[in-house]
Amino acid sequence: MSTRSGTHPMSVPDVATTIGGNYVPAPGGQRRPPGGEPVFVHGITHDSRSVTPGAIFGCVVGRHHDGHRFAAEAIAAGASALLVSEILEVDVPQIAVPDVRAALGPASAAVWGQPWKRCAVIGVTGTSGKTTVTHAIAAVAGACGTPCEVMGTLDGTHTTPEAPELCRRLSEAADGGAEMVVMEVSSHALAQRRVDGASFVAGVFTNLSHEHLDFHESMEDYFDAKSRLFDGRSQIAVLNVADPWGRRLASTVAGTTASVIEWQPSDVDEVVVGAHGLSGRWRGRPVQCGLLGRLNAANVSAAAATASALGLDDDDVAAAIAAIAPVRGRLWPVTGPGDDVTVLVDYAHKPDALAAALASARELGAPDARVWAVFGAGGDRDRSKRPLMGTAADRHADVIVLTSDNPRSEDPARIAAEIAEGAGDRRGADDGLHVELDRSRAISLAVTSARAGDVVVVAGKGHETSQATADRSVPFDDAAVAADWLRRRNAQP
Repeated sequence: MSTRSGTHPMSVPDVATTIGGNYVPAPGGQRRPPGGEPVFVHGITHDSRSVTPGAIFGCVVGRHHDGHRFAAEAIAAGASALLVSEILEVDVPQIAVPDVRAALGPASAAVWGQPWKRCAVIGVTGTSGKTTVTHAIAAVAGACGTPCEVMGTLDGTHTTPEAPELCRRLSEAADGGAEMVVMEVSSHALAQRRVDGASFVAGVFTNLSHEHLDFHESMEDYFDAKSRLFDGRSQIAVLNVADPWGRRLASTVAGTTASVIEWQPSDVDEVVVGAHGLSGRWRGRPVQCGLLGRLNAANVSAAAATASALGLDDDDVAAAIAAIAPVRGRLWPVTGPGDDVTVLVDYAHKPDALAAALASARELGAPDARVWAVFGAGGDRDRSKRPLMGTAADRHADVIVLTSDNPRSEDPARIAAEIAEGAGDRRGADDGLHVELDRSRAISLAVTSARAGDVVVVAGKGHETSQATADRSVPFDDAAVAADWLRRRNAQP
């Protein structure tokens, strides 16, 4: 764990004062500096395995573990103080708070020098589009001269890191010269208070649809979690009012946010899509970029609205849209110039996202082309969305190939059967429904069986490079596997 770059370490009493906690001095002993001087901290974590000398250890009480039980281990590793909800008999100072999880964000921001104040932070939330929108905003801002970094699904274990890592990375970005950081903010992060204590120059809402109902109790609970990005911590709310949840959000956040900027996918109109990207008009200005598929018009609209809301000139924004490039695993083209079929890898793993990806894919094929959908559903996750994914594929794909997608502890055949329940009257290969649980063979089936001009969408894993089963995780990259089968297709006489 790094130390705080460009700032002086904070004392434990100062951290306590900043977050409104109760400072409890060490009773004395070898860990207390001579002369009663305050202890200074050089980092913060809530994982006892990542403690380094001088860090605060946050004793978070979780679903399965109580961090207070690991306090001795953290102290042995060099923790200089504890953040606790119950005072312990230990020889280091403590900061007592009612809820360690709630205090972890503000404490992390304090330890890392309030990074929210040292660069403009943009938060993007919603069910679909977060990754593409964050990269699109960063591309536009960068093309307009603002040094920018992106944080999200493509560069970490979590879409939104836990507060200690998040604040460290933001601090390092600011110290490295970034004037703006655009980050994905997940519903899990908002519910688990990872961004408590945060301040966003702008919060962006893309859409809300069926997802994560294994974690959230209902769509209302899911919406409530997303809404927390707009509870006053975002100065500007940039909201998709074409989405019913976005319209609802717009009607409720006006009193908690300095300004509300409404946008909708149709803000980019006269859309033309092709193998090299999309073009259209935004606020009457011609725009074009390398993103594939009509669905990305919404992501361009979101990025442009955000950039404009941040004060960039609309003419400059329209010109800068050309800098937006395809994002790995998001309608990512695997196909090369010599291929006679189009193969796309997409992260779509929920019903609406799968439907949008397949509908966009149809426009990229020949007039009489078939659309192939190769996908599965994650094990030990929201089961209720599986038949809905089958329905989405039934409506938008000509041929469905059901396969494994991180089955974890579940039986892949059962997962496929639950998806197939939503696939209408399709009964088997003759009706355009195949079940091939080996994911490599499933991709092979689609790529090698497709006719010239067809479009194959390999959905669900996107940028991921592993496949998780009950007892292990093995390397697996959809794009690499699809590219290999394309080479074999082309090598056939």
